[in-house]
Amino acid sequence: MDAPASWPGAFTAPAGTEGTVTGLPVPPGTSYGVTLDGDPDAFPATYEPGEIAAAD
Repeated sequence: MDAPASWPGAFTAPAGTEGTVTGLPVPPGTSYGVTLDGDPDAFPATYEPGEIAAAD
């Protein structure tokens, strides 16, 4: 994941940061909820299918 901070002081994750899918898309939406590893607040972010990939 590449997650630049959305507001001053927010968690920033560089590209390649792993995370856990915590929410599946709810129609009509298409985005997944993802909690990024290392985020001290464990605040889920939303990503479209093309923005995420399974870790090896």
